[in-house]
Amino acid sequence: MFLDPAHQVHNVDNSYCWQPQGKTGTKDVPSNSGRERLTVIGAISTGSFKPTILTTKDNCDGAMMTVFLGEVRKDHPKATTIHIFLDNAKYNHSKLVNAEAKRLGIQLKFLPPYSPNLNLIERLWKFMKKKVKANKYYKTFQEFTAAIHDFFKNISQYKTELEKLLTLNFEII
Repeated sequence: MFLDPAHQVHNVDNSYCWQPQGKTGTKDVPSNSGRERLTVIGAISTGSFKPTILTTKDNCDGAMMTVFLGEVRKDHPKATTIHIFLDNAKYNHSKLVNAEAKRLGIQLKFLPPYSPNLNLIERLWKFMKKKVKANKYYKTFQEFTAAIHDFFKNISQYKTELEKLLTLNFEII
């Protein structure tokens, strides 16, 4: 599995669009002035592409990661050992996280520093932003949160796209 948190800010991610030269105002997208954010902690299995997701308004820290590791274990109760690839965030190396991983039968494998291109879940975050946030306005934080939850609840509708996107072909930079 590949694990990483993503911090989604309640605002519009303006994407590109085409319009005739000299014409303005055909694609106005309102935006929010607030900076509320939703932390989405996720792990994805390379076999099933079914993600384990935990959302919170809190920051990601060692305690939150231990809760998330429990969610991963719940989603894979029959696995004898779960191998998780993750980045080198300080909280991932904490004694608390490592002790919980060991207790749950999870082996943490740390990716080289500054290499998000090797973390498969980064592709899922980019895909989610494209489907949920690109040029889309959510008036309230609750609507925004619901859209993210709906994306993951209905992720099976993107199965074909995800199978092409979430391959183990990695670009070396």
